[in-house]
Amino acid sequence: MSVTGSADRSSAVADLLKRSAGRAELIIHYHATRGYELVSANTAASLLFEMPPQSFAHRPRPWEQLPLSLATYLAQALAEFTGNEEEAMPDFRPTSSDPTAPAYKSTLFHSTSGVGAEVNLEHWYLFCFERADLAATQHRSKVESGKLENIGELASGVAHDFNNLIMGIQANAEALLAEQQTLKENQKNALINIVRACSSGSALTRSLLGYAKRQPLAMTQFNLVDMVNDVVRIDALALDAAHELVMDPALSSKAPPILVTGCYSSLSHCLLNLVKNAREAMPRGGKVQIHWEGDEQTARLSVRDNGVGISKESLEQIFKPFYSTKKSGTGLGLAMVKGIMSQHEGTAEIASEENVGTAVTLAWPRKTTTLKSPPRAIAAEPRKTTDEIMKAKPATAAVAAMAAKTKRLAFVIDDDDLVRGGVQGLLQHLGYQVEGYGRGEAAIAALAPQHVPKLILVDYHMPGMDGSEFIRYWYSELPQEYREIDTQILLVSGHPPSQFQEIIRKYSEHNVGLLQKPFSMETLQKKLTDFSALRSITTRIRPGTIPGRPVPIGNPSMRNAVIKPNGNPSFRGTRPVPKPRVADQS
Repeated sequence: MSVTGSADRSSAVADLLKRSAGRAELIIHYHATRGYELVSANTAASLLFEMPPQSFAHRPRPWEQLPLSLATYLAQALAEFTGNEEEAMPDFRPTSSDPTAPAYKSTLFHSTSGVGAEVNLEHWYLFCFERADLAATQHRSKVESGKLENIGELASGVAHDFNNLIMGIQANAEALLAEQQTLKENQKNALINIVRACSSGSALTRSLLGYAKRQPLAMTQFNLVDMVNDVVRIDALALDAAHELVMDPALSSKAPPILVTGCYSSLSHCLLNLVKNAREAMPRGGKVQIHWEGDEQTARLSVRDNGVGISKESLEQIFKPFYSTKKSGTGLGLAMVKGIMSQHEGTAEIASEENVGTAVTLAWPRKTTTLKSPPRAIAAEPRKTTDEIMKAKPATAAVAAMAAKTKRLAFVIDDDDLVRGGVQGLLQHLGYQVEGYGRGEAAIAALAPQHVPKLILVDYHMPGMDGSEFIRYWYSELPQEYREIDTQILLVSGHPPSQFQEIIRKYSEHNVGLLQKPFSMETLQKKLTDFSALRSITTRIRPGTIPGRPVPIGNPSMRNAVIKPNGNPSFRGTRPVPKPRVADQS
């Protein structure tokens, strides 16, 4: 006897397939006059239960014709069924002499068709089977993916706020360093250490964003010897008398260059993390050893200690996010190392024995054509030391002389007064006449026909008129006489440049660029010396594609703004200006 082909049946079955995401294995039909029947079994189900496939085109298979293993299982499952639309059923284990045969997790989806009394209802039962071991793997994968997504969300917010903080510290420190002829040697060294610490903090946020795949890594060729010695100088500040740092002779500061391809800042962070872990694994002291084990094709950098070691159980979990063997650990350090190495098409290898020690090796191709070039928004140059920055006097002098000669006016628009003050100091050292504003509206109100800046640095995240709205207003609604000067505008943000890939594309013919916080004096002067170079390594911006705005940092300032009763900023001149369309802050 055929199962009814009514619209009710189609609707019930479609509902089951929708809820099971199309993974149907078995469909059982029940009616009071016919009992239970098998109406559908896909190929996977027929192989699992050793029976021919079944479809709605065939006559339903009554209960007594089902394989014994299937009938036995269904009887148990339906006896435990409580009537929900979706329930987890007991695992199915094939009747096999092989004790290692995998179990199958089962999910039951239930639907009904027909109306009226129970005797008229038809019940439909969809059983979906998945190998338990594969299902567990998929579940772990989903959990890891969820953790990575959470890290990405966290990283994006932390990076913005942290980069903003670093920018304020670094800019003010470099502004003081710019007057190094008046500084004592110990003052200069202290400021250099501050800038180096800022550089390391910036590398940390880039590494976190890189691990969470929120910011592509900038791959370049660099000297690994320089990178290792840079990390060693930073870590030396944390060494005590009980710990000793031993370097492979191939990595000493006087050793021949070892050229590798990779992200300088991210690999620096990986190495710094491993050295820190090695020290903490030896609470009573010991040697931290850094070895070069690479060849012409592969870079291999190893960090070893003779500390407490790691148990076999922990070794299986050690690279997973949020897993830590330390009481105060975050569980992100080695997870970030592994993520960064995967982006280098490499690996992080660990070998450890309890009470003997641990060795962690970073391995990646020295040269590869498969590594993609960094996006145009990402600066592709290795991080330089503060000493190198301070030696770059000719370029700085050229910029300062040009700005001073032409009496160039610059606006710095940022609601964080710490950042605003620091960047103003950098620009003043470069010879600019600088005015700072806490809001875009205040900067617009300060304009006059003879008071138009040649350079504007505007922060993206601000209350009221944000950076992208300011740029739109400048090129769309500002009176023409104020735009006759080809003003250079840099949109500044603590978020990674990759988030601004598509912003303000329609302004590609104008001098609009992107600058990520924190930036150094050297980076800033390069942008100002050759703005066309800046445009070649930055991306255009288009409204409507920016992620949600975090809570602004700092206290807004309306310096020099003249606010009318209706809230419109007015210029120092007499010409009226259109009211800015402020982006919705809700």
